[in-house]
Amino acid sequence: MIVIPAQIRAGRALLDSSQDELAKAADVALTSVRDLESQKRAVAANSGTAAAFRRTLENAGIEFLPGTADGGPGVRLIANRPNLARRPTTMTKWDGLPFTIEWQGKEVTVFLTREAIEDLGRHTGTEEDAVYLKTLDKFRGSILDGVRAALADPKNFDRQGNLRLTGAYLPELT
Repeated sequence: MIVIPAQIRAGRALLDSSQDELAKAADVALTSVRDLESQKRAVAANSGTAAAFRRTLENAGIEFLPGTADGGPGVRLIANRPNLARRPTTMTKWDGLPFTIEWQGKEVTVFLTREAIEDLGRHTGTEEDAVYLKTLDKFRGSILDGVRAALADPKNFDRQGNLRLTGAYLPELT
């Protein structure tokens, strides 16, 4: 789906975010945000810059809506997404990347499998923990959406009540 400059501006407004904040979060130059939003410079919908803006806004809870016969494209806040309560600090050898979410008033420990995080980031398994943490940040929105889907199946929980999140729940890997 193509995302137009008005959707970027609207998504930023819903989050009460400045152009500078979006640029920093997307790891792009401030001039790129300004140029895209003012349409001074064409930024292809499939460019790395446009993808960085989209991913950053989606990670922050924005959903992009396509235009229809009855109305133009738009944005809205994503509902029913778990909240990241405690970020991971390390990658475990066997269980993967542990982090804690808040879901409907309860704290749940999630283990994103090593295979899933390596596939997301195209890692070889020899990277430092910081590389895996950066991958979590890059794909945070879709990982939390995957957590939401995995929460519905009791088979994803271990005896201690921890949730195991595999690549089967991540849109980028299915």
